[in-house]
Amino acid sequence: MPRQERAQRTRQLLIEAASASFDQAGFAMTGLNDVIRPTGISKGALYFHFGSKEQLAEAVMAESRAGLREAIRSARHSSDCPLQYLIDLSHGLARRLAEDVVFRAGLRLTDDGALAEKLRPNPHPGWALMIRRLLDRAAARQGLRPEILTDESAALLAAAGAGVEALARRDPDWLSSRVISLLWQAVLPALTTPEGLARLRTTPVEHERAGVPAPGRPHPTDELRPDRPVATLAATPATRGVPGPDDTPSTPKGRPRVEAGRSGAPGHPAASADTPDRSISSRYQGT
Repeated sequence: MPRQERAQRTRQLLIEAASASFDQAGFAMTGLNDVIRPTGISKGALYFHFGSKEQLAEAVMAESRAGLREAIRSARHSSDCPLQYLIDLSHGLARRLAEDVVFRAGLRLTDDGALAEKLRPNPHPGWALMIRRLLDRAAARQGLRPEILTDESAALLAAAGAGVEALARRDPDWLSSRVISLLWQAVLPALTTPEGLARLRTTPVEHERAGVPAPGRPHPTDELRPDRPVATLAATPATRGVPGPDDTPSTPKGRPRVEAGRSGAPGHPAASADTPDRSISSRYQGT
């Protein structure tokens, strides 16, 4: 193996081993010995690539951001409808969180108080901004209810996504395609018009190709309707005030792998996009 290729392989093995430890133990409780032990790489080789644990964490977060950009690009190919793109992106991110420990560890590090704040970019404002822009595009196409406030709705959806990511650290079933679909079934009737609702798919695009029924639907050709029973976890976006008795509206504004790595670290089994309905989703169904 050429020297440069061997060096790149070693560097990637170190990133994945560090990710597995950061994901399970956090930054403070991860030691350099925890990183090199599963790889068989010497500490001298580690220091050749990374001068400190902080540099390792920065490399993990950089690769995690690259994974995020890849997920965004992949979702763009699924639909030119802004809301459908947002749904497909949420499924893609959930799948990546379940299956890719580097992506998962990078997100965890951004919230890890043991890592210096200057090294921890805050992704949440960027998420809310991207979601708001998609909602603005949907509104311009008459794809939202006219009373919807896109700023407040974007903040709500960004918070819901952050909550799912946090809950999945203890229970990976939160990342299953069934749970993500149920969450969208709860939100969409309050967000979009009945006509827009009928055109949206809440399951991953690969389910549509395979003919997999959506949660709560007896047949894949059934459309999601406002009068259809959905998950009981309701999330209603903020709306503009309705006119009062005097008709005056209210005023709100409008690669090489470490075995414990990509498939999930020990003690944190990966939930695939097709994870069967288990504890969380069954609770939503009232069982």
